[in-house]
Amino acid sequence: MATGAEMTTYCVLKFEGKKKLLQDERFLADVAVIDSYFMDGTPEAIVKNSVCDACAQATEGYDSKRGNEFTKMMCKSAFDILYDAIMNNKPENYPFGSMLSGIGFGNASTTLGHALSYAFSNEGVPHGYSLSSCTTVAHRFNKSIFYDKFKEVIEKLKFDKLVLKAPVDQAADVIMTDKGHLDPNPLPVTKQDVMQLLQDIVNGKM
Repeated sequence: MATGAEMTTYCVLKFEGKKKLLQDERFLADVAVIDSYFMDGTPEAIVKNSVCDACAQATEGYDSKRGNEFTKMMCKSAFDILYDAIMNNKPENYPFGSMLSGIGFGNASTTLGHALSYAFSNEGVPHGYSLSSCTTVAHRFNKSIFYDKFKEVIEKLKFDKLVLKAPVDQAADVIMTDKGHLDPNPLPVTKQDVMQLLQDIVNGKM
C-alpha cells in the first residue's frame, strides 16, 4: 500500500533515532506501478495508516505556502477521491488517490501536522497513526477547509488516542527545529502553540 511518496523527491530517514526530511531530485522513482491488485493480503493496520498518511499529505499540501493552483488542484482531487473511498468502503480507490496526493504535496510540501507527528513517530508510533491526531489538530489550528472532513475520516478509520512519552516541553523543542514543515505552514507557529497542540493530542481534544 503506497502513500504517494513514490511520486515525490522526498525521503525520510532516521538519524540518531530522530526522523529527518530530505529532498533531492534523485529520490524520484524511475518507474512506479500503481495498482490496487497489490493491496491483497496487506494487513488492515498498514492500509489504514497508509491511507491516513495520504489524506494528511493531500490536505496539508493544499494548505502549504509553497503550493500553487496546480498543486492545490491535485491535492484537492486526491482528498476528494480518498474521502469518498474511505467513507463509502471503496479501498480499491486508495492507490489512485494516494498517487494524486504524491503529485500534489510532492510539488508543494506537508506542514504542521507532519512536524507534530514526528514527536510520536520517533517513539515508535506508526507514521500514519501519528498523523491521525496530529493533522487533525493542525487543521484546526490553521483553520483549514479540510478540518471537518479530515476529522470524519479519522473517526471512520477508528484510530485510538495517542500517548506521548517525552515531556511536552522537550518534544516541542524538537518539533520547532523542523523548518522543512513549519516554514511552509499557512500560519506562524510558536513553541507555545506546539505545546498546546501536543497537550490537546494526548488529551484527545481534537
